[in-house]
Amino acid sequence: MPPEAILRPNGDVFDYLAHFGFVPEYRACMEARQIPTGPGSLAGRALVHAKPVQITDVLRDPDFTLPKAAKIGGQRTILGDPLLREGTPIGVITLQRKTVQPFEDKQIELLTTFADQAIIAIENTRLFEEVQARTRELAKTIDHLEFASRHKSQFVANMSHELRTPLAASLGYAELMQEGFYGPPDQKSLDALTRIRASGKHLLGLINTVLDIAKIESDQFTLNMADYTIESMVETVRSAAGSLAQDKQLALKTDVAKSLPVGLGDELRLTQVLLNLVGNAIKFTDAGEVWVAATAANGHFTITVADTGPGIPEAHLARIFEQFRQVDSSNTKAKGGTGLGLAIAREIVEMHGGRLWVDSTLGKGSTFEMELPIRAEFHKRVP
Repeated sequence: MPPEAILRPNGDVFDYLAHFGFVPEYRACMEARQIPTGPGSLAGRALVHAKPVQITDVLRDPDFTLPKAAKIGGQRTILGDPLLREGTPIGVITLQRKTVQPFEDKQIELLTTFADQAIIAIENTRLFEEVQARTRELAKTIDHLEFASRHKSQFVANMSHELRTPLAASLGYAELMQEGFYGPPDQKSLDALTRIRASGKHLLGLINTVLDIAKIESDQFTLNMADYTIESMVETVRSAAGSLAQDKQLALKTDVAKSLPVGLGDELRLTQVLLNLVGNAIKFTDAGEVWVAATAANGHFTITVADTGPGIPEAHLARIFEQFRQVDSSNTKAKGGTGLGLAIAREIVEMHGGRLWVDSTLGKGSTFEMELPIRAEFHKRVP
């Protein structure tokens, strides 16, 4: 088989991609010098004409500028075929003979076929290298984003702790003043202190919510698993939310099945979830009632919170459990909120191995259902 090589243009010269059959002296000579891309070399001519080029005798060609190298390699007849990608030359493949013996048309055709295959191989290699490079860049970007996310979550958690401490102290002093510890307050002062405490408790609730999200995102959110009863949990929520329903003249009804088994889970966090669902139902319902029902079957509790509120558009049902997501309506904006409560609620339920979903009809209300294993096991959050 005659010596052959594949060259790739690099500015005004060629780089060797591969070669075969060269004697060591010729290989060293060609690698030590630069092959021009102009008509002084076979590869340069093939590149310029974008078609197969043959030099019958390199020692007699007046435009050939590499006779010394040709003598070292014993070259006489050489053939070059450009490697074309979408009409653009990306390299040249060459064949050499040590005697003056022109290549026949069939041999040139065969080299062209081989050149087409070489283009595919080179292009695949290029694409593979690009994919590898972009994969490495993407991996670095992901690492940077994860690093930034961890630090962001840690910063938010630290700031939440720092905000809670002075806020709790302010609420404590406001309570002491309201109770007359520093002297009997007049009615005007009592009214102001009541507003201060209400606003402070609202802000404290927001801080606790953000802190929960930060803990979830930094994998620091854990569950304290212990025995609990659904009856106790529902009663706690009914007592806490009863005054809110009464202020809006809503009926708050509960229906807990008798003789429910003792559950295993984080009662405080599950109560937080149920209180969020009931609180939302009361907040968005202006007339009618809110009711809570609980049953057990097939190793699971099912807790339902339903209301006679305005309902949720079908297009928004899946999105309301995302962080900072709220139904985009004037009613929602008027009621306020951070859009974090349902996201936290779903996280807590899923960490118990359960699920939380909603069904709703516009104008007829919404029904949130929570299904929990009776004897739950802590499920670590999957990012």
